Amino acid sequence: MTAKGRFGLVIPEINSPLDRDFVEGVYAQANALGYDVIVYTGLYNCLREYRYDSYISGLENIYTLICVHRLDGIIFAEERFHTQDVIDKINGYLRQTDTPCLILGGNSPNANIMNADEYGSMYRITRHMTDEHGCKKLYCLAGVPNHKSSEERVRGFVDACKDCGIIVADSDIRYGWFWKDIPAQLGREIADGTVDCPDAVVCCNDVMAAALIDSLKQNGIRVPEDVKVTGFDGGWDSLICQPSVTTIAGRDKQFGADAVCRLYAMTAGIMPKQELFGQSIRFGRSCGCCKESPLEPHLIEMIMMNREKRTFIATDFIHRMSDAQSVSELSEHINEVCHIFKGVKWLDVCLCSDWQGDMNNPDDFRQYGYSDEMFMLLSRREDNSEKAFFSFPTAQVLPALCEPHEPHLIMLTSLHCGGQIFGYTATAYTKCSYITADEYYVSWCDSVANGVKSLQKRLFERYFSKQLEKLSDTDPVTGIFNRRGFIIHIPEMLNQYNNEGRKSYLLLITYYPEKIGAVDPRSAMDGILTELCIHRLCARIGENTYAVMIPSEDADGIVNTSENLIAAVESALLDRFGDIRLPEFVTCTAVFGSSESSEIERVVDEAVQFLTDRKKAAESNFTDYRELIYRLRRNIVSQPQRDWEIENISHDIGISKSHLQRLYKQLFSTSIKDDVITSRIKRAMQLLEHTDMRIAEIAEQCGYNNENHFMRQFKEKTGMTAAQFRRENGR
Repeated sequence: MTAKGRFGLVIPEINSPLDRDFVEGVYAQANALGYDVIVYTGLYNCLREYRYDSYISGLENIYTLICVHRLDGIIFAEERFHTQDVIDKINGYLRQTDTPCLILGGNSPNANIMNADEYGSMYRITRHMTDEHGCKKLYCLAGVPNHKSSEERVRGFVDACKDCGIIVADSDIRYGWFWKDIPAQLGREIADGTVDCPDAVVCCNDVMAAALIDSLKQNGIRVPEDVKVTGFDGGWDSLICQPSVTTIAGRDKQFGADAVCRLYAMTAGIMPKQELFGQSIRFGRSCGCCKESPLEPHLIEMIMMNREKRTFIATDFIHRMSDAQSVSELSEHINEVCHIFKGVKWLDVCLCSDWQGDMNNPDDFRQYGYSDEMFMLLSRREDNSEKAFFSFPTAQVLPALCEPHEPHLIMLTSLHCGGQIFGYTATAYTKCSYITADEYYVSWCDSVANGVKSLQKRLFERYFSKQLEKLSDTDPVTGIFNRRGFIIHIPEMLNQYNNEGRKSYLLLITYYPEKIGAVDPRSAMDGILTELCIHRLCARIGENTYAVMIPSEDADGIVNTSENLIAAVESALLDRFGDIRLPEFVTCTAVFGSSESSEIERVVDEAVQFLTDRKKAAESNFTDYRELIYRLRRNIVSQPQRDWEIENISHDIGISKSHLQRLYKQLFSTSIKDDVITSRIKRAMQLLEHTDMRIAEIAEQCGYNNENHFMRQFKEKTGMTAAQFRRENGR
């Protein structure tokens, strides 16, 4: 089915199974009617007195979009919010739009308000205790006093008791605030005789039921033999409690689906019939029943997803994203760590058009709302990525929604850092059980925001550097000439070389990657080139682009000079940083023919563009072969006994031996030959330690045709002979 409209859903968090049940009910019914669901969530739902700062304010900024986006209707799950200030703000945003809005559990005057069916299910579970288990004396652990949902559940309990001829005294109802402390206290009071021991306690949610059971057990009261207990909601607590809690399941799914039907009637004038979800008793052992309801498939799936996420706990979000040097690189780095999310059909990262801030006034930045246009930083799809780096009207929500598509569930969350609003992320699903708004997702969002902040800082630094360059001809830190200084001094050197009868060549040097591990070699490069070119004009004319003016008789001479200079730079870097993976250097040359400033500028500009194109081609070539080389290393480690001839490997991959060796060294900081030897010796050590094979057999198993050759390499790598190793480590 092609989506024909979109409904907004405003909800504080999607954290518990009950949150997901509610969202699933909304999406399932909206999907059946042909509507997308746009979820606006601030991810955090706590009272102001516990915490409120610029970070929480930034999360809540996402709600400002509901009066900007073009929606057909809005569901505001007011009853799920804990903070009245947030509720008031959202109601204020809703008043700014003429979009039909349905408020769930609210008290706003002149608003379309809907409440869940709490009464019927509480009546049913109470009658289960009286009719099936013969309970005559029952207590009720209620929720919050004067809270509509809580009062409806209490009314269902009271009416069920009255219909059975059971009188309910005021003392039989105790308000537990939907939390653990009052149930724990009630358990102690029952145990010590402060209150009479009831036949059963009917709790208005599972958290209270589980806390009561724990308290009763700790104080020597058996459940269900001495006191029977039931809950309400069907959450995690009912499942992990011992004994498992008999409870009401399906309330949130039904409420979500019913709300969509009601909103559809408000917008289309027709009330559809909701046939997807209903409430039912999920049987546990806490009520005394022998039967126990099986775990719902969606809960099993959620548990399995949480187990899978453990594999991504070590994903290095922050470093990858904060390391980006450009918008395109940041987009690429974000894309590289999207694998932690399962079932995401779309993942879009949208930045405000003013995300860079004011270059002349860094303290002036967006702290509220969103710009009228957004910039698409990343648009990832399940099987590939869409185009990015374009602007679109904020009112569209996402450009993809303007194209034909099946109904999606799309979650929007804020991107912000240090009090600055950067934009929002959008993750889209077609299966609700995959929706993720947990600590992994929050960490990922915070890392994206930190990446944007780090890039913004770099852009500020570059801007101010350029401003300084207009006034200076050297780098203020290292003292090397900048582009301005280089251009100024070229005519002087041209005249000198012309008088000597030599041509003047421009040599440009750059490198990739731009960091050696976590070290930026730029300042080291400044010093190294300044020392090596003490009698030549040398400058850093770009971020990591260097220019050297060299006299030479012919083009062959400049090639030799270039190679010698790069070799000297590499040697100096090794001396400076030790045995590290060196960057790959890219060079180009041009000849100066005139001392006219305009001609000098032209030669430099054209050479820089040529160098940039050559570097991009080299990086692309490196990327093309990287996966093949990773696979090669995996095969070497797993099958070291094979004949790993570099010439054959390079032929299979389709690149030259020298190129293969250079890329391998750049990726792994070791050579293919050393990796083969290391892998063979590791295999040999395992066989020596865990088998009784003869050393000659082990040598053959590890790819050695000559036992003496094996013995020599084993001792070089381990410092002992194979026989000594076996004596010290063998069985």
